[in-house]
Amino acid sequence: MVLVIVESPAKAKTIEKYLGKGYKVMASKGHVVDLPKSDLGIDVEKNYEPIYVVTKEKSLEDLQSKFKEADALILAVDSDREGEAIGWHIARELGLIDKNGKIKPKQKQLQRIVFTEITKEAIKAAVENPREIDMNLVNAQQARRVLDRLVGYKLSPLLWKKIRFGLSAGRVQSVAVRLIVDREEEREKFDPEEYWSLFSYLLAKKSTKPLEIKYRKSDEEKDEESNAMKFELSKIDDKKAELKDQKQVEKIVSEIEQEQWIVNAIENKEVKRSPKTPFTTSTMQQAAANRLGLSAKNTMRIAQKLYEAGLITYMRTDSTNLAASAVEQARKFITQNYGDKYLSATARQYKTQAKVAQEAHEAIRPTDFNKVPKLIKLGVQEQKVYNLIWSRALASQMASALLERSKVVIDVKNYKFQLTGQRVLFEGFLKIYSQSVNEFALPALKVGQELFPEMILGQQHFTQPPARYSEATLIKALESFGIGRPSTYAPTISTILSRKYVEKEGKYLFPTDTGRVVNKLLVKHFPEIVDTGFTAQVEEDLDKVANGERDWKEMMDDFYTPFAKHLEIKDEELKREDFTVLGKSEYKCPVCGKAMITKLGRYGRFLSCSDFPECKGMRGVDGRTEEEVAKDAYSKDFLSIYQEAPKTDDGRDYLLKTGRYGRFWAHPDYPKVKDAKPLEYNKEVFKKIYGVAPKAKDGKKMILRRGRFGEFWAHPKYPDKKEVVRINKKEVAEKKKELGIEE
Repeated sequence: MVLVIVESPAKAKTIEKYLGKGYKVMASKGHVVDLPKSDLGIDVEKNYEPIYVVTKEKSLEDLQSKFKEADALILAVDSDREGEAIGWHIARELGLIDKNGKIKPKQKQLQRIVFTEITKEAIKAAVENPREIDMNLVNAQQARRVLDRLVGYKLSPLLWKKIRFGLSAGRVQSVAVRLIVDREEEREKFDPEEYWSLFSYLLAKKSTKPLEIKYRKSDEEKDEESNAMKFELSKIDDKKAELKDQKQVEKIVSEIEQEQWIVNAIENKEVKRSPKTPFTTSTMQQAAANRLGLSAKNTMRIAQKLYEAGLITYMRTDSTNLAASAVEQARKFITQNYGDKYLSATARQYKTQAKVAQEAHEAIRPTDFNKVPKLIKLGVQEQKVYNLIWSRALASQMASALLERSKVVIDVKNYKFQLTGQRVLFEGFLKIYSQSVNEFALPALKVGQELFPEMILGQQHFTQPPARYSEATLIKALESFGIGRPSTYAPTISTILSRKYVEKEGKYLFPTDTGRVVNKLLVKHFPEIVDTGFTAQVEEDLDKVANGERDWKEMMDDFYTPFAKHLEIKDEELKREDFTVLGKSEYKCPVCGKAMITKLGRYGRFLSCSDFPECKGMRGVDGRTEEEVAKDAYSKDFLSIYQEAPKTDDGRDYLLKTGRYGRFWAHPDYPKVKDAKPLEYNKEVFKKIYGVAPKAKDGKKMILRRGRFGEFWAHPKYPDKKEVVRINKKEVAEKKKELGIEE
């Protein structure tokens, strides 16, 4: 029997079915060995030797047990650096190889196979063409892991001491935060500039109404759209029109309002629009965010499911290349289903931008183009992502779209007005992969034809600040700077959101106070860590390690030796108040009457006495003291939603406080007396939000509980009896909104 090891259980079942008798496929369930969580796990004195520990004991024990029965081992883990390292660790733990990847004498046969799609043909081809473990890829993974651990575990404690416990820094995450902070600061410093547009609404026939002249301010409502043709001033003296204020617009209007409007030129131009390349990891994440509103994390989770189901090729790739067999199948499908005219004249080749040959796999594509999205039973989100991948890959082999762009030009004195439009002559690839085409067919006009102004409109505008980053544009920016790799974009964004360095407003990302403060410290005192050039250079060095062009331990030494010395200096030099004090305040201390300052605390901004620690007077960021906040608990509005304050054994009321997870009841002597109770809705409101409690299998009423991932119904004896019912979070949120509850 041959033991085959993959990473996920779902993949194991499919592959075992394809291999048939004589093979047993098992899943490692990810890394079975890793650096320890609570320790640095790197012996810096011994040439950066990683100190690995077993992280999945049960998985490893199962693999070891089955391996004893096997005649040979095949490693079929993912075909990237991470997968190569997982395979290497497994082979070491099973006693087949040494730390350099060399097979030990008198051992069972070891093979490494690679495939980018889970199909019967691909799996069998991989088994027939095995290779050895690629130690260059393993070392590149070790280098990344060790470097990130050194940055995180050495720099984070400094943040704990100088800002707040629990913070972290990371080689890629800190650069991502910097991009978001820099953009926000750019927006805050932005000074809007006024500019104007000038339009002439022209008719083919003269109107009986007198010419109307308007000057509309930017905040005024627009008029109802006219049926007239809307020409815009484009050039003055053959130079681009730049109108700075209303006076300039009024001067032009006075010169042209009595003039004739004669069509001088009509231009029609055919242009081709070529399809985009098939998806890489980053372009898939960007398209899923823009078109489907999915986060990078969700997109990767769904793509992983599709890959394991054998529907798409491997989803972590920076290649835009398609296999010759895939191109052939796609072209055949296009001809049979859409006709020859929709097929590109020749097979389109897309050259990959990947720098590492071993990782330059195919682009993300369906394993079989004949598996049309609408004919496959999938969940709603899985269906949408699969359709996106299928249509993008298929479109890449289709004919270009043909557009006609038209322009009508009217010269009035030295002013050039124009009307532009475009229409689709042949949709080509747009038939299956739609892209924005603003179609506007121009009316039939002739050169020399006179048109008649119905209205001349001056429109005020103001320049807008640069847009905040969305997940899609942040990924695009990171990729453009050469920061991170396909596998890092989604976890990087998840990390900065979970750390509360960044929050989301709609689809846009903005920095929190914590994010700004951490960024301020790093930019000023560790500029290389948050420098896009340095981080991109690290990625290039990791690529060199993966190609066998650089020793990974030398790379570590070049970084760590100066970094460690610099860290020691800054540990002595930096003061906590330089980063936790955010500014002055208009409020006076409720205890001593001195001025208060705005500080950053564990749960956000608060006001502190400027004489702290001698005086410990505090207010909330809204200026209210804890006692004033606690009075909320006795207002009519509060009691219309929540239950009354509980009481202590001696009859005192608990106080309403706000913590990391929202408001809660605290003992009047809290935090000396560590007694807190949850804030509960009153019975009437509770029923409106959650309805009637469901019953457990034994007939007992379930109880609403709050866990790590939100609220759920649970058996009264939970967790001993692990019977739970999920709650529809969307419905609950809508009901709370209807009741005016903001949390």
